[in-house]
Amino acid sequence: MTVTGQSAAIYVSQYWDAEACVPENWKYVPSTYGVKGAHLVGTPAMKLWSELQGNWDNPGRRGGIDFGKCGEIKEDIEEFGINTAEGSMIYWEAKTDNKINAFHRETVSADLDIAGWMGQAVRFDDEVARIRFACKSNNRKDLVHNNSSPEDVETSVRDVTSILGTYTSAAVKAEVNDLGAHLSPTTRDKIVKAIITDYTYDDKMEQVDRYTAHNAASVPNLLETKIVDPWVSDYWKNDEEKTLAVHMVNFEARIGSVLSSARDAIRQDVPLSFVFSVGIPKGKETLQSKRQKVWTTFIAGLEERLLVVGDHTDRWRGQFPWNHPDAEHRFVPQAKGEDKETLIKIPNREFN
Repeated sequence: MTVTGQSAAIYVSQYWDAEACVPENWKYVPSTYGVKGAHLVGTPAMKLWSELQGNWDNPGRRGGIDFGKCGEIKEDIEEFGINTAEGSMIYWEAKTDNKINAFHRETVSADLDIAGWMGQAVRFDDEVARIRFACKSNNRKDLVHNNSSPEDVETSVRDVTSILGTYTSAAVKAEVNDLGAHLSPTTRDKIVKAIITDYTYDDKMEQVDRYTAHNAASVPNLLETKIVDPWVSDYWKNDEEKTLAVHMVNFEARIGSVLSSARDAIRQDVPLSFVFSVGIPKGKETLQSKRQKVWTTFIAGLEERLLVVGDHTDRWRGQFPWNHPDAEHRFVPQAKGEDKETLIKIPNREFN
């Protein structure tokens, strides 16, 4: 039996046996995870923790070390030992000996007097390759493993696109799908929308897409952190006013919130003011036509249903608090070239 790099004797301990010192005994096969610009250097070998250098700031672990997960890994090793059939190897950068994704196992090893771990050296052509590899190599089966969280993936994608200095929604989506392949489609979509929305307000980034997509969470975030239009302070942040952000792609799902806000506005005897975002125009649609349809199709259609339920005639339409003459409705800018700091007013039919 041979051990690559170091004699097995310095590694063998209560929990790490000689068999775990043999690369051939590990079923795990080192990989670049398909990352362009990442290259394996040499073959797998045992590596002392003392030989490895400081913790590189891994964007694939935005939250740092999860000590709860370390506890799970520790318990697993104490009960079952080192599982070479399912466990995976650590990675370090060949040129610097910096650890890439070994932080949890190093923490556990310190508690269990494990001197080192089986691993693989890797080199990178550039920082983008390093970030992508750090994130993707986290998403695999380990002794007990926690994959990259949505926050980890978002941070890694932001770092990559910031280095590249430009973006399209397709490029951001592809990056999120690649680094966050283990996440649900809904979670990945939220990450994409959050990044694209923020980059629209980042002067260092070059916007390529004609339109900016939103989701239910992105507009409130913009109003709180990015947009300085007077409407924000006069209405959105004014406790004496009643407002609601409505993303029209999910309008049916927002009807409950619309009715709840309308009830509150009526009780407080104040208007209800909306701030809208719409879906990306397709085909012959325009942003203007989609905005107009908010009033003429969606809100008008909701009113029709409510009038029928209440057995009211059309003259009652003006009683809805969003049709109050003092209501002030706005749309967020979504087109390249629109003033990012100014909300857009589209008249609500003849009401306001």
